[in-house]
Amino acid sequence: MNWDLDAAARVLLPIGLIAGAIGTGYGAQRAGVGEQAARRLMLFVVTVPYATVAFLAIWVLPFTPELVAMPAMGMLVTTAGVGAGVVIARGLRLPRAMAGAFVLTAGASNLGFTMGGFVNYLLFREPGLAVAAMYTTFWDFAMVLLLYPVARHYGHGADQPLWRLIVASFADLRSLPLLATALGLTLNLAGVARPAAIARWHVVDVAMLVGAVVAFFVTGLRLQLGRFHEHRRLYALVALVKFLLMPAVAAALVGLMWLAGHPLVHPASAPGWKVALVQASTPSAIYAVVISNLFHLDDRLASVIFVVNTACYLAVVMPLVLMIFG
Repeated sequence: MNWDLDAAARVLLPIGLIAGAIGTGYGAQRAGVGEQAARRLMLFVVTVPYATVAFLAIWVLPFTPELVAMPAMGMLVTTAGVGAGVVIARGLRLPRAMAGAFVLTAGASNLGFTMGGFVNYLLFREPGLAVAAMYTTFWDFAMVLLLYPVARHYGHGADQPLWRLIVASFADLRSLPLLATALGLTLNLAGVARPAAIARWHVVDVAMLVGAVVAFFVTGLRLQLGRFHEHRRLYALVALVKFLLMPAVAAALVGLMWLAGHPLVHPASAPGWKVALVQASTPSAIYAVVISNLFHLDDRLASVIFVVNTACYLAVVMPLVLMIFG
């Protein structure tokens, strides 16, 4: 796979790929392809290409102690987004179901295969993907220890205690990428060489492309195009949190690391500070919609915010990120 393209092509081709896959998925939804197909396809993405990429990329990552800070940074940035969402929702006096959906969409970011990891791959290739995988290792912990309690606070919750949700999340097949990352890191630190055929056959490139296309197709399958004319103020406020506040928090953390004598400068071609800023600028995660549904919040509002926020990212933020870091 050759990404040696001019600047315009590097910006337009990824956006075209994402928009095309999402549009095709939405067309399939209108033709009658349902939620069951979306769930099966997303399970395939998480357990096959996503887990494969997480495992293989981190296996050959030149490891530095500073990289240990990446998951902690991700957790802090996500917590800042959730905190800002709580303050704004309280200030606006939103109904509880709306407030919960708003807070979740403000805090949960699309860090993985379907956005953050994909953009880092475009920018920094396999080293960037590996560093992005390190950044996102906090996600399962954040979901069950931060996002679930927030959702339970605003909603009336699933019919089971929080500890069962936590155990179920870690035992879920969808947590396989976390285990794959741990295995790849273990082999890395143990000095086990990755087979040369993996690079020769472009296994990571193929898995990344297949997984991304299918994941964006599934996003289109789940689009709910309604209520776009409502809650414009909420769309703008989520955008401020996602695209200004959270990157600013990440930049402050990067600065503190630098002042402490631990700059996030990776020895390969993907400096950790760049990966952190790319991850911190990503749009709302589809999991905000999923969790809103699970805890009986306003999942329709969460779905619309997700769509609008992702569209803003693709139209404005992602081109800027690709031009600045590309």
